[in-house]
Amino acid sequence: MTAEDIEKISAHFRNKIYTVKQIAEENGEVLSYSDLVREALDYRKWFEFKMFYYRNNDNKKELTNGAFNRFSGGEKAMAMYVPLFAAVNAQYKKAEQDDLPRMIALDEAFAGVDDKNISSMFDLVRKFDFDYIMNSQVLWGCYASVPFLRIAELLRPANSQVVTVIYYLWNGKQRIIEEQ
Repeated sequence: MTAEDIEKISAHFRNKIYTVKQIAEENGEVLSYSDLVREALDYRKWFEFKMFYYRNNDNKKELTNGAFNRFSGGEKAMAMYVPLFAAVNAQYKKAEQDDLPRMIALDEAFAGVDDKNISSMFDLVRKFDFDYIMNSQVLWGCYASVPFLRIAELLRPANSQVVTVIYYLWNGKQRIIEEQ
């Protein structure tokens, strides 16, 4: 960086610290210098994100807390999965190598989401090229949007000391038990 770049950066952060100090004084607060710096450097306050949604052919609307609270359980889940997947994808894109695994793991994957939307979620996972491990009491992952899947079903009859594992393959059309 040039001396001019360093000065611009220094001026920027001095201004941020000064702004935090002014706001604190207006609110009658007294902050130490380290508190001012900590507050000014809290990058979580530097950005504002707005999410939008649309249903069917309706116009795009901002996803406010009120709108979110009117969603069904499945719609709420999808409204959280989509930006989560986008954020994970953005982080993986920062990797210097593109041949690394792009792993995600979901516990109780897509709980409360209906079959049509689960298929859409799997399609999104495929488009982001994620490798994944998902578990669920009800989800098999056998959707047209999933071209190939290895499945392990864990069975434990009541009071049994043993857990049996049954392996399946989903080939995009049917689920087939694997011979062991």
